[in-house]
Amino acid sequence: MANNHTTSVEIKYGINTQGYFSFEAPDNLIVFVHGFGGNALGTWNNFPAILLFDDQFKKADIIYYGYDTFKGQAGDHAAELYHFLNAVMSPVGNGILPLLQNLPERDYKRIILVAHSLGAVLVRQAQLLAYIDNKTWVHKTEIALYAPAHHGAEVISLAMQALPGLSGLLGIFAKFRFPILNDLDAKDDGILKAIKEQTETLQNSGKGDFTKAKLVVYSKGDKVVKSYQYLLDKPAEVIPNTSHMSVCKPKDAYIKPVELLKKIL
Repeated sequence: MANNHTTSVEIKYGINTQGYFSFEAPDNLIVFVHGFGGNALGTWNNFPAILLFDDQFKKADIIYYGYDTFKGQAGDHAAELYHFLNAVMSPVGNGILPLLQNLPERDYKRIILVAHSLGAVLVRQAQLLAYIDNKTWVHKTEIALYAPAHHGAEVISLAMQALPGLSGLLGIFAKFRFPILNDLDAKDDGILKAIKEQTETLQNSGKGDFTKAKLVVYSKGDKVVKSYQYLLDKPAEVIPNTSHMSVCKPKDAYIKPVELLKKIL
Protein backbone atom coordinates (compact mmCIF):
# COMPACT_ATOMS: atom_id res chain seq x y z
CA MET A 1 0.00 0.00 0.00
CA ALA A 2 1.12 3.56 -0.68
CA ASN A 3 2.15 5.93 2.05
CA ASN A 4 -0.81 8.21 2.75
CA HIS A 5 1.03 10.85 4.78
CA THR A 6 3.94 13.24 4.85
CA THR A 7 7.21 12.18 6.36
CA SER A 8 7.60 13.10 10.02
CA VAL A 9 7.10 16.81 10.71
CA GLU A 10 8.78 18.12 13.86
CA ILE A 11 6.34 20.21 15.88
CA LYS A 12 7.51 22.95 18.23
CA TYR A 13 4.97 22.17 20.95
CA GLY A 14 5.89 19.77 23.76
CA ILE A 15 9.03 17.61 23.57
CA ASN A 16 9.93 15.85 20.31
CA THR A 17 6.33 16.05 19.13
CA GLN A 18 5.99 14.54 15.65
CA GLY A 19 3.22 14.89 13.11
CA TYR A 20 2.23 12.93 10.01
CA PHE A 21 -0.23 14.85 7.83
CA SER A 22 -2.60 13.30 5.33
CA PHE A 23 -2.17 14.08 1.65
CA GLU A 24 -5.96 14.12 1.42
CA ALA A 25 -8.31 16.56 3.15
CA PRO A 26 -8.53 14.83 6.55
CA ASP A 27 -11.72 14.19 8.45
CA ASN A 28 -9.94 13.17 11.64
CA LEU A 29 -7.12 14.35 13.86
CA ILE A 30 -5.58 11.67 16.09
CA VAL A 31 -3.29 12.81 18.90
CA PHE A 32 -1.32 10.28 20.96
CA VAL A 33 -0.24 11.28 24.50
CA HIS A 34 2.20 9.06 26.42
CA GLY A 35 2.48 8.44 30.15
CA PHE A 36 5.10 8.76 32.88
CA GLY A 37 8.61 7.98 31.66
CA GLY A 38 7.40 7.60 28.08
CA ASN A 39 8.14 9.61 24.98
CA ALA A 40 6.32 10.83 21.89
CA LEU A 41 7.06 7.83 19.64
CA GLY A 42 8.66 5.11 21.77
CA THR A 43 5.61 4.57 23.98
CA TRP A 44 3.57 3.51 20.96
CA ASN A 45 6.09 1.11 19.40
CA ASN A 46 4.80 0.11 15.94
CA PHE A 47 1.68 2.31 15.94
CA PRO A 48 3.27 4.93 13.61
CA ALA A 49 4.46 2.41 11.03
CA ILE A 50 1.14 0.55 11.00
CA LEU A 51 -1.15 3.59 10.82
CA LEU A 52 0.78 5.33 8.05
CA PHE A 53 0.18 2.44 5.65
CA ASP A 54 -3.37 1.57 6.70
CA ASP A 55 -6.02 3.00 4.36
CA GLN A 56 -8.46 3.33 7.27
CA PHE A 57 -6.23 6.16 8.57
CA LYS A 58 -5.44 7.81 5.23
CA LYS A 59 -7.84 10.71 5.91
CA ALA A 60 -6.44 11.38 9.38
CA ASP A 61 -3.67 13.65 10.56
CA ILE A 62 -1.69 11.74 13.20
CA ILE A 63 0.36 13.45 15.90
CA TYR A 64 2.49 11.95 18.65
CA TYR A 65 2.71 14.51 21.44
CA GLY A 66 5.64 14.44 23.84
CA TYR A 67 6.35 16.12 27.17
CA ASP A 68 8.96 15.88 29.92
CA THR A 69 7.34 13.79 32.65
CA PHE A 70 10.29 14.34 34.99
CA LYS A 71 9.61 18.07 35.27
CA GLY A 72 6.45 19.84 36.33
CA GLN A 73 3.08 18.65 37.55
CA ALA A 74 0.17 17.06 35.72
CA GLY A 75 -1.68 20.37 35.65
CA ASP A 76 1.27 22.08 33.94
CA HIS A 77 1.43 19.49 31.20
CA ALA A 78 -2.36 19.40 30.77
CA ALA A 79 -2.42 23.18 30.24
CA GLU A 80 0.36 22.94 27.66
CA LEU A 81 -1.46 20.10 25.91
CA TYR A 82 -4.63 22.22 25.83
CA HIS A 83 -2.79 25.15 24.21
CA PHE A 84 -1.31 22.78 21.63
CA LEU A 85 -4.72 21.29 20.81
CA ASN A 86 -6.14 24.78 20.44
CA ALA A 87 -3.37 25.71 18.01
CA VAL A 88 -3.56 22.50 15.99
CA MET A 89 -7.17 23.20 15.05
CA SER A 90 -5.58 25.48 12.38
CA PRO A 91 -2.21 23.77 11.81
CA VAL A 92 -1.30 25.68 8.65
CA GLY A 93 -2.21 29.09 10.04
CA ASN A 94 -0.36 28.40 13.29
CA GLY A 95 2.80 27.08 11.66
CA ILE A 96 2.38 23.49 12.80
CA LEU A 97 1.92 22.15 9.27
CA PRO A 98 4.67 23.88 7.23
CA LEU A 99 3.67 25.77 4.11
CA LEU A 100 6.34 23.92 2.14
CA GLN A 101 4.20 20.78 2.41
CA ASN A 102 1.74 22.56 0.09
CA LEU A 103 -1.28 21.15 1.91
CA PRO A 104 -4.53 23.03 2.62
CA GLU A 105 -5.77 24.20 6.00
CA ARG A 106 -7.63 21.55 8.00
CA ASP A 107 -11.27 21.34 9.09
CA TYR A 108 -11.45 18.31 11.36
CA LYS A 109 -14.77 16.60 11.98
CA ARG A 110 -13.42 14.41 14.80
CA ILE A 111 -10.49 14.78 17.19
CA ILE A 112 -9.46 11.48 18.76
CA LEU A 113 -7.22 11.78 21.82
CA VAL A 114 -5.35 8.54 22.50
CA ALA A 115 -3.59 8.33 25.86
CA HIS A 116 -1.55 5.88 27.90
CA SER A 117 -1.48 5.84 31.72
CA LEU A 118 -0.72 9.36 33.04
CA GLY A 119 -1.64 10.69 29.59
CA ALA A 120 -5.30 9.97 30.40
CA VAL A 121 -5.16 12.52 33.21
CA LEU A 122 -3.67 15.14 30.89
CA VAL A 123 -6.22 14.49 28.16
CA ARG A 124 -9.20 14.70 30.50
CA GLN A 125 -7.93 17.93 32.08
CA ALA A 126 -7.18 19.45 28.64
CA GLN A 127 -10.77 18.72 27.59
CA LEU A 128 -12.10 20.46 30.68
CA LEU A 129 -9.88 23.48 30.04
CA ALA A 130 -11.20 23.69 26.49
CA TYR A 131 -14.79 23.52 27.78
CA ILE A 132 -14.12 26.23 30.37
CA ASP A 133 -12.53 28.37 27.64
CA ASN A 134 -15.61 27.95 25.41
CA LYS A 135 -13.74 26.19 22.61
CA THR A 136 -16.32 24.61 20.33
CA TRP A 137 -13.81 22.04 19.05
CA VAL A 138 -13.96 20.23 22.39
CA HIS A 139 -17.32 18.76 21.38
CA LYS A 140 -15.57 17.04 18.46
CA THR A 141 -13.15 15.28 20.79
CA GLU A 142 -13.30 11.59 21.67
CA ILE A 143 -10.92 9.75 23.96
CA ALA A 144 -9.30 6.31 23.70
CA LEU A 145 -7.36 5.18 26.76
CA TYR A 146 -4.75 2.46 27.27
CA ALA A 147 -4.10 1.52 30.92
CA PRO A 148 -5.44 4.91 32.09
CA ALA A 149 -4.31 6.27 35.44
CA HIS A 150 -7.41 8.42 35.95
CA HIS A 151 -8.21 6.48 39.15
CA GLY A 152 -4.64 6.95 40.35
CA ALA A 153 -1.70 4.56 40.33
CA GLU A 154 0.64 2.57 42.51
CA VAL A 155 3.30 5.18 42.00
CA ILE A 156 6.27 3.13 43.21
CA SER A 157 5.37 0.30 40.83
CA LEU A 158 4.87 2.85 38.05
CA ALA A 159 8.28 4.42 38.69
CA MET A 160 9.98 1.04 38.71
CA GLN A 161 8.33 -0.06 35.46
CA ALA A 162 8.89 3.26 33.70
CA LEU A 163 12.50 3.56 34.88
CA PRO A 164 14.11 0.12 34.57
CA GLY A 165 16.85 -0.47 37.10
CA LEU A 166 15.13 1.18 40.04
CA SER A 167 14.98 -0.87 43.21
CA GLY A 168 12.03 -0.65 45.56
CA LEU A 169 13.85 1.84 47.78
CA LEU A 170 14.77 4.05 44.85
CA GLY A 171 11.16 3.80 43.70
CA ILE A 172 10.10 5.39 46.98
CA PHE A 173 12.56 8.22 46.44
CA ALA A 174 11.24 8.70 42.88
CA LYS A 175 7.91 9.80 44.32
CA PHE A 176 9.62 12.68 46.06
CA ARG A 177 11.92 13.52 43.16
CA PHE A 178 9.18 13.72 40.52
CA PRO A 179 6.18 15.79 41.71
CA ILE A 180 4.00 14.47 38.90
CA LEU A 181 3.89 11.07 40.61
CA ASN A 182 2.16 12.65 43.59
CA ASP A 183 -0.62 13.74 41.23
CA LEU A 184 -1.39 10.06 40.71
CA ASP A 185 -1.97 9.38 44.39
CA ALA A 186 -5.69 8.60 44.54
CA LYS A 187 -5.73 9.49 48.24
CA ASP A 188 -4.62 13.03 47.49
CA ASP A 189 -7.24 15.80 47.35
CA GLY A 190 -5.79 17.01 44.07
CA ILE A 191 -6.12 16.88 40.30
CA LEU A 192 -7.66 13.39 40.05
CA LYS A 193 -10.50 14.32 42.37
CA ALA A 194 -11.06 17.69 40.68
CA ILE A 195 -11.19 16.15 37.20
CA LYS A 196 -13.62 13.45 38.25
CA GLU A 197 -15.93 15.88 40.05
CA GLN A 198 -16.02 18.29 37.09
CA THR A 199 -16.50 15.46 34.62
CA GLU A 200 -19.34 13.93 36.62
CA THR A 201 -21.08 17.29 36.85
CA LEU A 202 -20.90 17.72 33.07
CA GLN A 203 -22.17 14.21 32.41
CA ASN A 204 -25.04 14.56 34.87
CA SER A 205 -26.10 17.82 33.19
CA GLY A 206 -26.10 16.21 29.73
CA LYS A 207 -23.21 18.39 28.52
CA GLY A 208 -20.35 15.94 28.89
CA ASP A 209 -20.65 13.46 26.03
CA PHE A 210 -17.12 14.35 24.94
CA THR A 211 -15.79 13.20 28.33
CA LYS A 212 -17.06 9.61 27.92
CA ALA A 213 -14.18 7.48 26.69
CA LYS A 214 -15.06 5.55 23.52
CA LEU A 215 -12.30 3.01 24.16
CA VAL A 216 -10.70 1.84 27.40
CA VAL A 217 -8.06 -0.89 27.36
CA TYR A 218 -6.46 -2.57 30.37
CA SER A 219 -3.82 -5.21 30.78
CA LYS A 220 -5.23 -8.16 32.68
CA GLY A 221 -3.59 -8.10 36.08
CA ASP A 222 -2.11 -4.61 35.70
CA LYS A 223 -0.06 -3.92 38.82
CA VAL A 224 0.11 -0.14 38.34
CA VAL A 225 -3.38 1.28 37.75
CA LYS A 226 -6.84 0.51 39.08
CA SER A 227 -9.08 -0.97 36.41
CA TYR A 228 -12.62 -0.32 37.64
CA GLN A 229 -15.24 1.60 35.65
CA TYR A 230 -14.78 5.37 35.31
CA LEU A 231 -18.12 7.19 35.29
CA LEU A 232 -19.85 6.72 31.90
CA ASP A 233 -16.89 5.45 29.89
CA LYS A 234 -17.39 2.44 27.62
CA PRO A 235 -16.76 -0.85 29.45
CA ALA A 236 -13.11 -1.81 29.25
CA GLU A 237 -11.42 -4.21 26.88
CA VAL A 238 -9.04 -6.45 28.85
CA ILE A 239 -5.99 -7.95 27.16
CA PRO A 240 -4.25 -10.93 28.77
CA ASN A 241 -0.52 -11.61 28.62
CA THR A 242 0.39 -7.93 28.59
CA SER A 243 1.66 -5.47 31.17
CA HIS A 244 0.96 -1.86 32.05
CA MET A 245 3.77 -0.80 29.72
CA SER A 246 3.23 -3.25 26.86
CA VAL A 247 -0.56 -3.07 26.49
CA CYS A 248 -0.29 -0.07 24.12
CA LYS A 249 2.70 -1.39 22.11
CA PRO A 250 1.73 -3.30 18.96
CA LYS A 251 4.32 -5.75 17.65
CA ASP A 252 4.45 -8.10 14.66
CA ALA A 253 2.44 -10.76 16.49
CA TYR A 254 0.44 -8.38 18.69
CA ILE A 255 -1.72 -5.85 16.84
CA LYS A 256 -4.69 -5.81 19.22
CA PRO A 257 -4.07 -2.15 20.29
CA VAL A 258 -4.42 -1.05 16.66
CA GLU A 259 -7.44 -3.27 15.99
CA LEU A 260 -9.29 -1.79 18.97
CA LEU A 261 -8.54 1.78 17.90
CA LYS A 262 -9.78 1.05 14.39
CA LYS A 263 -13.13 -0.08 15.78
CA ILE A 264 -13.96 3.43 17.00
CA LEU A 265 -13.01 5.22 13.76
